[in-house]
Parts: sequence; structure tokens; C-alpha cells
Amino acid sequence: MERETNVHGAGLGETLATALGECSGVTYVIDPWVGFLEALAAAGREHDADLPVVRVLARAETLRAARKDFTVGSKLADLVEAGDVSLRAADDVSESTLFTDGDRLFGPVAVGEHTGALRETAESFVGGVYETLDGQWADAESFDLRTPGRTTIRETMTDEFGATAREDFETVVDAIEGDRSSRELDEVIVSLLVAAKNELLLYDVSKWGEDLGVASKATFSRRKNDLEEMDVVETEKSPTDVGRPRQRLTLADDRHRDADADQLAVLAQNVLH
Repeated sequence: MERETNVHGAGLGETLATALGECSGVTYVIDPWVGFLEALAAAGREHDADLPVVRVLARAETLRAARKDFTVGSKLADLVEAGDVSLRAADDVSESTLFTDGDRLFGPVAVGEHTGALRETAESFVGGVYETLDGQWADAESFDLRTPGRTTIRETMTDEFGATAREDFETVVDAIEGDRSSRELDEVIVSLLVAAKNELLLYDVSKWGEDLGVASKATFSRRKNDLEEMDVVETEKSPTDVGRPRQRLTLADDRHRDADADQLAVLAQNVLH
């Protein structure tokens, strides 16, 4: 069986962009790890790869971990919402991560900074694997990420709160994702900090988040209480035409109220450490 190690890139995302760019038609991705799914999202987003139709067949615990991690889930959701990627879960998937379009099969390699993909093109072997995967896909269960895509978040945030709030959100998220020493990104905390900087109503941001699928209103309320206890956020009553006044979010420290998006990102990183 002849293999060639002639697909490689500066990172796994670039490697996948190159390899998937060679694929056509329905391409199966089997038994990925969470980092692979993040790289798959990067192949479609950061590297602007022309992806084939990708069917991901993974272990349920892997997909649940990707869903829990907003960084991975929201990027992957972009591809799902665009119809480029579909997800199914199965318990008996292969223990070897691979992807194939039926004409070629790739085995990804990621060791430290070294990334590549082994290519196999033997017709009988690759065709047999592909046929087997067709059957496994038919028997597997569809998996719902229940996570909004970044594009949807940007568009709805702009519509609801304006371009400034959306730009603040993107700057903070990009800064936290680029700093792997931070703990896992908490999208609710970031949304609340952005809302406080822009003096938005808690009701409006929590309703937006719940409608979009970011988190429930109750979760937004709990996180708001956490930020209040940390003396990061304050609320003030804002009168309404009907009913009780609503809470307007503000940053507790006067020095932060005129902060730009980069300074807000530093605040968010401090809160999340």
C-alpha cells in the first residue's frame, strides 16, 4: 500500500485546507478529536478553503466537548449553518482518524508543531473504506450543536445593538482565543461586559442570547450577579413605558467606562483568569 507524505502546512488548519481542497463530492471525516474539528472550522474560515460537502462521523463525547467549547462550537456552527458540514454521532466509529472522498484517503498527522496528512489512492482500498463509511453514516444519529455560528452572532448583534457593540465583542473574543493561558472562553461573561461598556439593558442582551441559543436568561442573570460580586459590573434602573424599570448594565470602575475594545479585552481576560 503506497503512501505519500506530501500534504503539509504551517498548522493543522492549513494542512486540512490543502488536503480537503483536493477532495470533491461527499467527503467523510471519521473519528476526529476536538482540535481536528477546530482546525476543520479554520480550514473553511481562516484559510478560505473551497470545502467539499463534509460528513463528520464522531464519538458523541467528542461532539459534546466541541459544543461545550464556544471557540470550537461557534466556528464549526458557521460551516453547519452554511450547509458545508453535517455531524452525526456513533459509538462504533473507527479508532483511526481519517477523511476520504472515495478517490483518495488522508490520515492526518499532528505531532507538536509538525502537521501533515498521509495520502492513499489505491482504488480498491479507498473505495472499500468509503462504502463502509456510507453504511456507518446511514446508521448514525444526527448531532445538534445547539450553538450559534459566528456569522449569525455578528449579524444579529449588529442588528440588535449596533456595529460598535459587535466590534467590541469580536475584539474581546479574538484576544481571549489568542491567549491560551486564559481559561475557557465564557461567551456569556463576554456578552455582559460588552453590554456594560455600551450601557445596554440586561433584558435586551439576555433575550438576544436566549433567542440565539447562546444561553438562557437565567444563566445571563447568574453571570451578571457574579460580575457584580466581583465589582466589575453595576446596574441602574431604567424606566419603561409599561411595567417595572429594567436594569441597565454599566462598568463599575469609571476608568473602564471610556475604555476602547482592546482595554475591554484586557479586563475580560483578567475576569476569566
